[in-house]
Amino acid sequence: MGTATIDFLLKKNTPVSQIAALVRDEAKGAALAAKGIALRTGDYFDAASLQKSFAGIDVLVFVSSGSFENRVGQHENVVNAAKAAGVKHIIYTSVLKATDSLKFFPGIDHYHTEAMLKKSGISYTVFRNTFYVEVLPMLLGGALESGQWYYAAGDAKANFASRLDMAEAIANVALNPSQHADKIYEIVSGQSYSFHEIATVLSKVAGKQVSYIPIPVDALKEGMKQAGVPELHIPLYASIAEGIAAGEMDATDSSLEKLLQRKPADLKEYLPKLLGA
Repeated sequence: MGTATIDFLLKKNTPVSQIAALVRDEAKGAALAAKGIALRTGDYFDAASLQKSFAGIDVLVFVSSGSFENRVGQHENVVNAAKAAGVKHIIYTSVLKATDSLKFFPGIDHYHTEAMLKKSGISYTVFRNTFYVEVLPMLLGGALESGQWYYAAGDAKANFASRLDMAEAIANVALNPSQHADKIYEIVSGQSYSFHEIATVLSKVAGKQVSYIPIPVDALKEGMKQAGVPELHIPLYASIAEGIAAGEMDATDSSLEKLLQRKPADLKEYLPKLLGA
């Protein structure tokens, strides 16, 4: 998300001198450095490195940690370092409908991080992002080949949105943070779809009938185990299905459209392009 946001800032003619990127390893930021982006080295586990890296930063795009080890503690390091460094505005990537009781359990960390931001005294904008439509291919298994899509989302609907649309919207807020001070946006595309409806889209992609077959979450877990998914990861992946089945990703909101000043990509058009690529 961070790199995509930087790319949109550049497309919007933001001077390279006004952008910096936080990286754990400068070698992994080589592509950004090649574009002229200044690299700041820091780690969410290392508060001192963050405070040094945030020096002179007015607007911080705070992408939630990809490591689930004490993630709330990592995020606390970020917020505290930002405050100590004098950051004026934080844009944080949270999750749709963030509460302390989500079935999608990583989302609970987002709820606690939002609470930190509110207490920090720093101006903030929270992007409560739904699941990326780019995640959907990971949930298909061999459905396009077999025509049978076994998944544990029940009959619930979910509103997936394009990761790139989210990144562009974040870039727009970063360029005009005062207009979005202390705002929380529920970020979804225009429409929710049931997995039966998504299967209809997949049928067009596959050129044959693809049927969605709801299964219990325990069966999904067992299937992942048999497929060789590391046991450590299975609860996380299962919680995605549990969250969808509980309606946690079913929402209608115009925030993304307003931030983009255009209609966001719709799953029916975007998913075939994604799978075709």
